[in-house]
Amino acid sequence: MTSAELLSCALLLGRRLLECGAEIYRVEESIERMCLSYGAQSADVYAVPTAIIATIRIDEEEILTQTSRIKQRGTDLDKVAALNGLCRAVCTCPVSYRQFQKDMQQIEARPQYSKQVQYFACGGVAAFFTLLFGGSFTEGLLAFIIGFLLQILVSYTERLYMHALFTNLLGGVWISLAALLGVAVGFGHNYDVVIIGSIMPLVPGLLMTNSIRDMIAGDFMAGISRFSEALLIAAGIAAGAAIPLGMRTLLLGVF
Repeated sequence: MTSAELLSCALLLGRRLLECGAEIYRVEESIERMCLSYGAQSADVYAVPTAIIATIRIDEEEILTQTSRIKQRGTDLDKVAALNGLCRAVCTCPVSYRQFQKDMQQIEARPQYSKQVQYFACGGVAAFFTLLFGGSFTEGLLAFIIGFLLQILVSYTERLYMHALFTNLLGGVWISLAALLGVAVGFGHNYDVVIIGSIMPLVPGLLMTNSIRDMIAGDFMAGISRFSEALLIAAGIAAGAAIPLGMRTLLLGVF
């Protein structure tokens, strides 16, 4: 594997880790370890949620730098684990450029949960959180329906490459509006419990956790960036949920 191929492979690994929701320190450490295992004298990596910059020194005369822009981010912990395993494997026993690309393609081809499973899972999360917060069975059923349709909405906005802020804003509007209408036609009495339970699938818990872990690890720039993104998403959810409630107050004079 040439020096340029090594840096390209290491950046590809780091980019996919970051896109799948890995922590910043994990991304930087994986790239650094891979480069050193292939014979680089040193490797300096700087990663933030939107970009990776890596420089490797092969010898006194050969220094290479590449940058990778991160345009999409999500959560796929199964792929994070697989990419971690690949990194450990190539660090222990280096492989050729062609073999590394083949291994990456196999990881990318790993099956994901079907859309139907995601729909039912989102509905189940909303329903059980509603019951956990003291909702009745009918309110839990309403939350299941809301969560099921919420995931369909989220999947549609993802295909449009819509920003997470607007996705969660629309999700908040849908949850609040559907809860009000559901309670109005007889699905329970406490729309607030249904709204809180149905919002839970949208809460950026993993993003918030990773931001704190990044700051603990000393990556304050990345941690603050992710923390700000989590707050922005939370603000979108709250604003979206408040719109139907505010309209109800204006039209009916009750909260």
